Amino acid sequence: MKFPTKDERTPFYFRQKGKPLGRWELEHRLFIDKPASEDVMECGNVYRIDSTCLEITDESQTRMQNVGMLCMICSVATLFCLAQAIMFLYFPFYHPAEVMARKGNWFGVIFGTIFCTSAAGFFGLLAFDPMRRNLFTLKRRPIRLNRKTRCIYAMRTKDRDGMWEVPWSEDEFFCVGHRRMGGLSRAYDMYDIRHYQLDAQGNVVRAFVLGKFVFTLDQAYAQWEYYRRYMQDGPTNLPEPYRFLAVRETFWEGYKICAGGKSSGLFLNLTDVIFSPFALLDAFARWLVLVTCSNPVWPPEIEAACKPEPNDPYARPYADDYIGVPGGPESKPSREDLARVWELEPQRRREGALTRAEAEDLIRQQTEATA
Repeated sequence: MKFPTKDERTPFYFRQKGKPLGRWELEHRLFIDKPASEDVMECGNVYRIDSTCLEITDESQTRMQNVGMLCMICSVATLFCLAQAIMFLYFPFYHPAEVMARKGNWFGVIFGTIFCTSAAGFFGLLAFDPMRRNLFTLKRRPIRLNRKTRCIYAMRTKDRDGMWEVPWSEDEFFCVGHRRMGGLSRAYDMYDIRHYQLDAQGNVVRAFVLGKFVFTLDQAYAQWEYYRRYMQDGPTNLPEPYRFLAVRETFWEGYKICAGGKSSGLFLNLTDVIFSPFALLDAFARWLVLVTCSNPVWPPEIEAACKPEPNDPYARPYADDYIGVPGGPESKPSREDLARVWELEPQRRREGALTRAEAEDLIRQQTEATA
């Protein structure tokens, strides 16, 4: 059996590797100098944004709990099946051979051992590939869009060749990807933004997802338009990110991701009470995966190229921004979120971050100076 490579936690292109692109990809190619949509949408996968660099994560980061849950279930099922197989193997040692033959137990022993061993192998194989691609790798696989160097930097693995550099150029192939996802009642469509590296014959060499899965084609175009306008025009007229993901994720922030960003602040409603145990179990599964992984470390030259300018009014998160909480009027920061803002604000200010009020005042001054 051939498994996908570890450079992509969502191995959508594995079957296309070494083959030409399909009709869908060719018909839905995206161009950096042509607007794909009048709408602009950010889906909540941003770490930071400023006038130099936009740092995002791929789709897999918000679904790590699914991998953890699959690993937990399959591990328990594998151990249970192996224990049952061992019990069947030891059964003849506790009963005389004539008793086994008279009662016809040999068939049950042989069948039970083979069945339980096969079931253990099935569950072990089912969990092996997700565990191989997610455990003991990177806690997150960030992607940086740099306006100054006109490059996209994608960190895929901890290996030396796991750092990919993609020029922001019309020669590169960006497109809307399409996946058919299976559901309990029926299958449904999901879309994403992809980059394909092609060889001289037009066959796929490697690829990665730029952004998050969305439910409609229009949403995919709007998500691409956010990245395209940032690289072409800068962050000035872009909508504020839906939320900022934490670079060093805590268990509580992972819980809020598993709860879908709907955890209440000071008060709990009935929905929170009902679904909080399930979100807590998901958060524990997510933590089990991330605790085995290490933090990504950018090469010094890329870190220097992506360093924000001092007093950049478009550098976010601000010193007084919430992390991991959706913005806007529906935002519900908890006491822990408030405490984290107060705790991290001095550190962010030392790193050069401005408060929202300071940034807005600086933008106002710059606008008046150029008017």
